[in-house]
Amino acid sequence: MRAAVAPRLRRRPGAAREELQPLHGEPVEVDTDDGARLHVEVDPCGAAPAGAPTVVLLHGYGLCADSWHFQRVALRDRYRLVLPEHRGHGRSTRGPGGPVGVARLADDLGQVLDAVAPTGPLVLVGHSLGGMTIMELAVRRPDLLERVRGVGLVATSSGGLAAFDHGLPLLGRHLVRWAEQALQRTAERADVLERSRRRAAEVEQRLVSHWSFASPVSPEVERLAARMMAATPVETIADLLPAFGTLDESEALTALAGRAVQVIAAERDLMTPAAHGRTIADAVPGAEHVLVRQAGHLVMLEHPAVVTARLERLLARAAGAAAPVGDEVVLPVAARSRTRRGRR
Repeated sequence: MRAAVAPRLRRRPGAAREELQPLHGEPVEVDTDDGARLHVEVDPCGAAPAGAPTVVLLHGYGLCADSWHFQRVALRDRYRLVLPEHRGHGRSTRGPGGPVGVARLADDLGQVLDAVAPTGPLVLVGHSLGGMTIMELAVRRPDLLERVRGVGLVATSSGGLAAFDHGLPLLGRHLVRWAEQALQRTAERADVLERSRRRAAEVEQRLVSHWSFASPVSPEVERLAARMMAATPVETIADLLPAFGTLDESEALTALAGRAVQVIAAERDLMTPAAHGRTIADAVPGAEHVLVRQAGHLVMLEHPAVVTARLERLLARAAGAAAPVGDEVVLPVAARSRTRRGRR
């Protein structure tokens, strides 16, 4: 397996802080059947071996393709990568507006694949909302499922989120419902909310860090997460939030049987509980289950080397070059070092 990838940093002229260097591929715009325009980044790889799958990296709620920064660095020279951005996220348009369910996002993904990867094997990897979308795609597009050799589900859930307290016992469920109602009432005044968010950027960054990470990360990674979430329009947040309470992808888990499936769960995930990853893995025969200790919801940014190495193993399984490991519990290297120092 390839060695862990170090962050690629760039200091902009006159800037006091370093940022993660943006990655760019071939931009493709896909028009959906209801009028949304989806932005897709494609990293062509001329060195990909014959028969290698197209690897799709699908981001989560409130994020964009940049959430896969480290995995993209590691894989882009060996595989053709496709990184779509959900409607209303990143550089994709919102479409006609109104509540959006996971089924609509799965239809979007199917149309993206029809446009940019119409033939050949596929490996689909999704984080959070991206994982839910991939599960739904398995039910809605059996024709595409026939081409899928592997599925990676990272920090996601197949349902039951309505009963989860999001790290706020007793208050969590009520706060989520309050947020849904408040967003629905104020969606028409989105400009006011956006100005308020900009004024509260520092506070927002701290909150993002609390709900995204369970261990120290670099300031560059922390700012990247905050930027992605701050850039997601309030209307998009309002459109999608109700969908999580009614999510049920249990039928999809049956459909995934017979493929290389890997489930990566984060031990301290405050958005999609680690136990939900266990539920998914138990429902798919032969699925690998990886629990990453001291990790939060954005585990692929918090512990990128761990996630990249497991995705490389998934790709090897999809190619028939490796057997499933089964259950694995991982304590990242940095976390092990902190643990040893604490015992001295």
